[in-house]
Amino acid sequence: MPSIKPVPALIPWLTALTAAPMVLVVAAMAATLFGGVDRAITYDLLTWTVARGLAWVGCVVALIVAVLTLRDLGRHWIYAAIAIVLAGATLGVFLYQGLRLAEPTPRDISTHVAEPPAYRRLADLHPGVSAVTGPETCPAARSIPTQVLAQQAVSALVDAGFPVVRAATFEVEGVHEGAWFGFAYDAVIRIRPGRTDIRVAARDPRPDGGATCRLMGKIVAALEEEVR
Repeated sequence: MPSIKPVPALIPWLTALTAAPMVLVVAAMAATLFGGVDRAITYDLLTWTVARGLAWVGCVVALIVAVLTLRDLGRHWIYAAIAIVLAGATLGVFLYQGLRLAEPTPRDISTHVAEPPAYRRLADLHPGVSAVTGPETCPAARSIPTQVLAQQAVSALVDAGFPVVRAATFEVEGVHEGAWFGFAYDAVIRIRPGRTDIRVAARDPRPDGGATCRLMGKIVAALEEEVR
């Protein structure tokens, strides 16, 4: 029975290198969320420049591992499999997310474009309404054709992932922070007789891949569920 040769020392190290981009991204996220490091470093530089570059390098490294293991498969094929899966999945995520972020998406959405709900506590973060768009850019931006209760508005915001920062009889504001890099989105619900309107705005100017619209959809769906 032929013996299995020891794994060349270089192969495990090369295999581990294919995981470097994801390790760097996780470290960058942790530095943002828990270390207060600026996103210009953690997001723009470490993630979208260094880690994305390493993802391409990882694919080349995975091919090298595959070639090296082909010389003496035995049980060494596992290294090639791990390297190819890690490198392929990592690069695939970067390419997919890159395409999403390249799409122009609305950053300030309201169900009432002519008269958007105004932020009160968060007014300094969103001083203007010139960039506000509505259903033409986000089909999920639907007003609620009834006067909801303030408690229902509060519940809808919380259900949509927006902890409430201000609640009044006819207005409720909340803030959502993304789990990945802590990007913040502000929401306000304005309650009037016969109509309830919502506005969601992103604080950060970077492309968000449609996150503002998706969050609007969550709030609308939660409010519609509340009034049923």
